[in-house]
Amino acid sequence: MSAAPAMPAWPRPDERALRDAFGRFATGVAFVSATVDRAPLGLIVSSFTAVSLDPPLVSFCPARDSLTWRRMRQAGVFTIRVLGPQHARFARRAAEPGADRFAEPLRDPLAVLECNRVAEHATGDHSIVVGRVRRLEVRVDSPPLVYFAGAFGAFHPEETPCPQM
Repeated sequence: MSAAPAMPAWPRPDERALRDAFGRFATGVAFVSATVDRAPLGLIVSSFTAVSLDPPLVSFCPARDSLTWRRMRQAGVFTIRVLGPQHARFARRAAEPGADRFAEPLRDPLAVLECNRVAEHATGDHSIVVGRVRRLEVRVDSPPLVYFAGAFGAFHPEETPCPQM
């Protein structure tokens, strides 16, 4: 096996410019939860993504300094709820550190995926968590909640769907 090629010595990007550039990519919003010692724990992520259909794998990227994720990983299982525009208020509130994310029930998510954690890769200031989907429910009658440039919004699809990617 050959060594990875050396990376060029580029200057470190300005953090504000980097955040602005990352913010130009619209993402969906999901709520990841787990139960540890009978206590429900959860966090809002905009990094949820499909990884593989066979086997069915998904991922999300919690901050490495997240105390909530440090506790959640003990469960070995987690549930991802994909959020719609009707969940924007919940997402804003639940994204705050120390928020009571279970004060109100989260009703009618667009999809619910129950997963076993199969891998976790520490990289930079976040981890990449990979889960194998073991059970799911899907609602197809609502658009997703979208996160773009630091704000939540809705996605309005065109009338003609795109071909499968």
